[in-house]
Amino acid sequence: MDQPIVRKAKLMSINDGGRWIQSVVEAPGFKKGAFTKKAKSAGYKTKAFMTHVLEHPDIYDPTTVHQARFMKNLIKKD
Repeated sequence: MDQPIVRKAKLMSINDGGRWIQSVVEAPGFKKGAFTKKAKSAGYKTKAFMTHVLEHPDIYDPTTVHQARFMKNLIKKD
């Protein structure tokens, strides 16, 4: 289940041409750099940590798994 801010942004994306990622990043509750900080403290680069978390979601907390999924969406958009 998505967090409320992500759910709202996805609903808005229908009207704004798919710019929901930008609205999530600009939200006041978004902690920019939090996933990268977790990756560095675990000894991974961000993309490698994202892959590892998505392959082993059972050993990470739900917030980290959500962040990894969000990072995967960001990479798709590039």
